[in-house]
Amino acid sequence: MNTADTIVAPASAVSGAVAVIRLSGAEALDIARRIWRGRRDPGAPENIRKMLLGKVGDAPVLAVYMKAPHSYTGDDVVELQCHGGAAAAHSVLAAALDAGCRMAEPGEFTFRAFVNGKLDLLQAEAVADVVRSGSDAALKLAERQLAGRLSARLGQLYDLINRFRSECEARLDFPDEELDFAPGVPDALTEAAAVIGQLLAALPAGAALRDGVNVVLAGRPNSGKSSLLNLLSGRDRAIVSDIPGTTRDTVECDAVIRGIPVHLTDTAGLRDSTDAVEKLGVERSRRSIAAAQIVLWLLDLTSTEPEQEVAELLRSAPPGSIAVWNKVDLAADRTPPDLPERFPVVSISARTGENLEALYDAVMKQLFAAARPELPEIAPNARAGRELEVARAALEVAEKEYRRGNYELAAEESARAARAVGVIVGRHADPDLLDEVFKNFCIGK
Repeated sequence: MNTADTIVAPASAVSGAVAVIRLSGAEALDIARRIWRGRRDPGAPENIRKMLLGKVGDAPVLAVYMKAPHSYTGDDVVELQCHGGAAAAHSVLAAALDAGCRMAEPGEFTFRAFVNGKLDLLQAEAVADVVRSGSDAALKLAERQLAGRLSARLGQLYDLINRFRSECEARLDFPDEELDFAPGVPDALTEAAAVIGQLLAALPAGAALRDGVNVVLAGRPNSGKSSLLNLLSGRDRAIVSDIPGTTRDTVECDAVIRGIPVHLTDTAGLRDSTDAVEKLGVERSRRSIAAAQIVLWLLDLTSTEPEQEVAELLRSAPPGSIAVWNKVDLAADRTPPDLPERFPVVSISARTGENLEALYDAVMKQLFAAARPELPEIAPNARAGRELEVARAALEVAEKEYRRGNYELAAEESARAARAVGVIVGRHADPDLLDEVFKNFCIGK
């Protein structure tokens, strides 16, 4: 991405009530003046950051100018707001392109904010996380990262590592001197390792909040999978019928369980069948089960053949699947058969919601080893996690070499750890890394 051009892109979804077209770059104001007509000049000092009514062509359009560096990107920015709808937005966008703008690439506005020092790389990633947030907890995590909470923690880590590194390098500069480490410097290495450990421990929860969790509902026909899908999602997403084999294909929807976004997949009931369509559905079910993070294996407590329910579980359920005995409201006097310890067991009613909290407890334990986990205040993403692993390994070597008196190697390894931390926030970022980060953004951000 070059930062010399003036770029333009829709900054709002198509077909909303209002469409926002964003321009950014050195010529943003001049181009806006050429395509937008109004009584007042948006570039006049008294009008900066004010919404002004005018027109682009014959369409009424509001314009606001934000002068560099006091804008989202750090460049001059003009936003043109017109009536929503594809045709209205396209006409304003086309006018800006004809006047000299270039169409922005995905994430290019945020990329410019990073280049201009408005955001570090972690905060830039948080912009995308805010847009994609699938729950209130995920949104709060993204907002904390956007506010710089994680960046500040990593800044402290960077300083701790460099304190130790500078002391090691001092011994290389004055090899004949009997130098003592400044008070607390060796402890800085231990403290840095502890910070890295805390951040890495938050990785699973951060991944669950950002990316959601794939939960597959599986089991034999008529075990209540579709009823449970509807209960968890809060809407009638799947057809519910007493006729076995009603679901012949996967049905998917999203839900939130205790702040964690989940992607639910209802699958065709597993059984032997001569029906060609049902057989295809069963094959898809098995593929979905194999790819799931969590499998809720439903068993029918009212079945006259409970041994077949258990046999299919033992034959087809992957290790760690949660065995869910369903329809307890219709079989209150029945005791579920014993199952192997490798399967957590819950009894519920998908029709009434009975014992739903116990099911949530089981899901959370599978994810976090706790029924009600403390969701993290800050948590690194997968990219940051990889660099933190590099930093941790380097610090382990640095500590060993320091204790042996090999200060040159200790300094070298601590420098490697510091660089890994710097890569996370963008202090050391090559073009390939930046392309990887920003390619996943939507156009207009």
